[in-house]
Amino acid sequence: MNIKNQKIVLYLTKQVIILNHYCNNIIPEEKFQRAIAMFTNRNEDFETIKQIIDWHVQNERTRYIEHLKRKRNYERARKNKHNQNKSLQKKRVA
Repeated sequence: MNIKNQKIVLYLTKQVIILNHYCNNIIPEEKFQRAIAMFTNRNEDFETIKQIIDWHVQNERTRYIEHLKRKRNYERARKNKHNQNKSLQKKRVA
């Protein structure tokens, strides 16, 4: 493996470790291996490949944050509905 590919693999590894740490293991091993295959042995220089990797990492982070927001909103709506049902039941009993 040439030096550029080694740098790419090291950079990908670092980015995936950081992303998985902050985003609850969002990148499984299979996806990581596909990324290695996708980014190694390319004609672009390392800096260009690094920018592409950073773009993908940012997209994954954004998708994860949006997922958390949707999940939080769903839980709030569910809790509010539950509280409304309790309130209606109390009014009916009284």
